[in-house]
Amino acid sequence: MDFFLVEPNLISFLVQGVALSSYIPLSYIAYRLVQTPLQYEKTRTSLKQLGDEYLDYVKTRNSTRHYLWPLFLAFILTLGSYSVTHPFSIQQGWWTGFLEEVIDIFQSGEETLPLPRALISGRFLFWGWLGAYIYSVHLTFRHFMAHDLTPKVYIFTANRFFLAMTVGSIVGVWLGTSQSAASIDPNLNFATVSLVLFFIGFFPEQGMNWLYAATKRFLGLRGKLAKETPLSAINGLSIWHQGRLKQEGIESAQNLAVANIASLVVETPYDVAQIIDWVDQAILLEYASDKQFHTFRQVGLHSASDLLAIWYNKGFPYLIRAVRLSEDEVLGLDQSSLEILRLSLMSAPNIRIVLRFLGMQSLNKTMFILAKYLANYEANKENQESPEDIQEKIEPGNSPMGNMAELDEFFSKETEPNLPSTLEEDKQEQDIESQNQVEEKNYIM
Repeated sequence: MDFFLVEPNLISFLVQGVALSSYIPLSYIAYRLVQTPLQYEKTRTSLKQLGDEYLDYVKTRNSTRHYLWPLFLAFILTLGSYSVTHPFSIQQGWWTGFLEEVIDIFQSGEETLPLPRALISGRFLFWGWLGAYIYSVHLTFRHFMAHDLTPKVYIFTANRFFLAMTVGSIVGVWLGTSQSAASIDPNLNFATVSLVLFFIGFFPEQGMNWLYAATKRFLGLRGKLAKETPLSAINGLSIWHQGRLKQEGIESAQNLAVANIASLVVETPYDVAQIIDWVDQAILLEYASDKQFHTFRQVGLHSASDLLAIWYNKGFPYLIRAVRLSEDEVLGLDQSSLEILRLSLMSAPNIRIVLRFLGMQSLNKTMFILAKYLANYEANKENQESPEDIQEKIEPGNSPMGNMAELDEFFSKETEPNLPSTLEEDKQEQDIESQNQVEEKNYIM
């Protein structure tokens, strides 16, 4: 039995730390050998759905040198943050001054936990580290399976360990001290703090939000630091989707509405249809008022393209009947407000790409003509069709498909290049194939 009572030593610390951190280099090696070639083909296929002009976005990126610093940073922060919580490093005094040495945060009257203060503090921080570790391993596995294990993933996990330890230490000291002041049993206090810190390790942003709210209450501050609509307002965006978009610098629905769609197709693992749908929703969320947006959702209009399709297919009277709750004028749902909203949506940066994609995928004539109108807007400002002309062109169709001859003409002009002669075609195909092989080789290196 004495064998199981040995003191923690340097060997055990190093073995545990290296073993727990080894998933970082191993995941990178496996990804470069197995998943990178598949990612290249998937990206080209997705970009072709947006149009051949977007194939230039496939470029040499994420070579081995791009991974060196993120891998090193993730490994060091994983191992370093683990050392803060390990009994051996605490007993050696490696982090003296960092852990609590003055105030015993787990006490109730004269009763205290029979352990050194620094060891108690280090062990409750372990639960914050464990939450960050489980999240990081799961995140790495998800990105590996989705052909999306970029350098940003390792930087993101390194940052999570840093936030988990710093935010967790502040929240843990505050929560433990306040519960001790309320004469909570020390063991129950320790268990509560450990559970809260595990949650903060998993979601450190929530811990920062809590600190911000607590500070506001204490200082009597009002208002928000910034007005923004969270990504959670978009249907279909889980916490994992939101986390991935945040890695690309997209923190809110407003950011998503104006994001570079082609770059998102290249940099993220999501299908074009998914990205288009999220951007489509974000555009409506960005330009519509809160009242308008919630009313549209109640009647089944979830995106900007939904609203424009109803407007141009059925006309304004049909739309106003759908969204008006009564005959009385409803603020934000009168004709002038909706007309302003329509004009705003038609000027949104990504609306042409959204309408063109939806028109191509579903052969929806309304989407198609609107996309054509917007594509030619800048080139022919003097000779533009008015919205009324567009509506007249759409309404006479006897079927939802409209005039197929016009669709065929539009498709040929917008998506089909002029066909070269047979010899030129063969040469062109050979050149393209050679170029693709070079690009794929550079992409994998």
